[in-house]
Amino acid sequence: MSESNDLRQGLGIAIRLGTEMTVATLLGAGIGYGADQFFGTKPWGIVAGVILGGAAGMLNVYRAAQVMTEELVSAEEKTKEDQDQNNKSDQDGNS
Repeated sequence: MSESNDLRQGLGIAIRLGTEMTVATLLGAGIGYGADQFFGTKPWGIVAGVILGGAAGMLNVYRAAQVMTEELVSAEEKTKEDQDQNNKSDQDGNS
């Protein structure tokens, strides 16, 4: 059962990060396309937009991964503290 939850959680994270990257890149491309239409600079606006959007997407993914890593480390520390507390209680009860 836990393996199924881990798989779902992993897929959810992958979908979230992929979506963040895709949306940022497409948004950059859209803004670049608009700039091309407005300024008549075809294709340089869309090229710059894709590059800047991709960079923004990578930054978003990096930040999201940092937050997830901090949450995971914090959860592991809490689990370790709980286990240590339980072990101490068991030792006190057996003495």
